[in-house]
Amino acid sequence: MVGFLLDLEGTLVKDKSYTPIPEALEFTRYLDEKGIPWIVATNNSTEKPGVLVEILREKGFNVDRRKLLSPSLLAGDFLKKRGVKSIYFLGTEKVKEFFREEGFDVRDDHRVDAVVVGRDREINYGKLKTATSALVLEGAELFAFHRNRLILDPDGLVGPSVGAIAEALSYASNKPVVSFGKPSKEYFDRAFELLGISDPKKVYMVSDDPFTDLAEGKKVAGFKTVFVLSGKYKDLSVLDEIPAELRPDYVFKHAGECIQLVEESA
Repeated sequence: MVGFLLDLEGTLVKDKSYTPIPEALEFTRYLDEKGIPWIVATNNSTEKPGVLVEILREKGFNVDRRKLLSPSLLAGDFLKKRGVKSIYFLGTEKVKEFFREEGFDVRDDHRVDAVVVGRDREINYGKLKTATSALVLEGAELFAFHRNRLILDPDGLVGPSVGAIAEALSYASNKPVVSFGKPSKEYFDRAFELLGISDPKKVYMVSDDPFTDLAEGKKVAGFKTVFVLSGKYKDLSVLDEIPAELRPDYVFKHAGECIQLVEESA
């Protein structure tokens, strides 16, 4: 049996409004009818996991905590294993609250063990200076929810995503970025566990991000990759930036066209 890892924004929903892409929503219902395992494999860094489940259920997706994987679900254990107790977080108040609930001292100054980069729509020079000071002056470690370059906003424009901000801080501090979202091995190991499938050749990663999710994901996890044009990239020219061996195995207009992959595997 095959299984599907379905990216969220640009693949299942249009953007941060979480408006479903109709064909993608129908595809998830088709998978449920056929008894084919799937999970929402997202790099979302703006909502608590439980809240995100509620939002998606309200939008018509049949999801629960076992059918959603986000970096937040890995972050707590990941940071605690590294001995991190205090963090400076670039992101939403909701996720700050999540970290506090996980037992971390979330501070507003640079005297911390780690800087964690999430999605912050109100980022400014002051925040970047505090983060850089933590990294350079305090020897803090640098973590990112994920390595995505771009984010698609509801106005149709794109902006720098978490990975782009993390890379800027990495450049400024000369420190590596450690990610606990896609495309980390820890993330995909957990995704396979949730799917109940260990053979990567039976798993399809479907996403609008050909870099982090697909090319890097294929390198790390070895699954099959499906690039959809329903998100931040609307044509195939972006694939010219990717080495031939890491380009998507399939290119579809939207996730709904993945039905043919199920039929081919039957």
